[in-house]
Amino acid sequence: MRISPARPSRLLAGLAAAAVILTGPAAPDAADAPKPTAAPAAAESPRAPDATERAAMVEILKGESAPERAAWLSYSAGNSESKALADALAAAFRDGGWKAETSAPSGMMLKAGVSMLIAEEQPPAWVETALRAMQASGIEVKSAIGYRAYYDEMKKEKPGWAGVPLAKDGAFVIVVGPEPKS
Repeated sequence: MRISPARPSRLLAGLAAAAVILTGPAAPDAADAPKPTAAPAAAESPRAPDATERAAMVEILKGESAPERAAWLSYSAGNSESKALADALAAAFRDGGWKAETSAPSGMMLKAGVSMLIAEEQPPAWVETALRAMQASGIEVKSAIGYRAYYDEMKKEKPGWAGVPLAKDGAFVIVVGPEPKS
């Protein structure tokens, strides 16, 4: 169960009020009470699919019934726009009935733009469905196959090489880098 951020502050406010009652000082004037602050607005991405593009993505994703269908998205750590885009894309996958995970790999700068790195040379059909959905998103998406072998080879040749990791059971990773400069 998730505890909302408001609960702990209400609990603390209640404990503070109880302390005032027990110790006897006069209650503070309501005008002196701290004003609640609004939560910061979640970052948005100008690259996120619009309603029509998102609906097209979801429609394509819903058409896939493979039980293993899942999406893995990596975004640039510290870049709120790329995180917002990864979150928007993950939400579309979830609405299409897929599992979706997002993460920010540490120790690397991701290239600008969006890429789909496909683990195998001959991916399963459901991976092709994910690629079609990404192509319907209105985002320019580059793609490459055989990434798992390439990643393993690069790690063997250059142990310090910082490539985007694939989940152990991941068939692909959608890499969401910063917004390309025009």
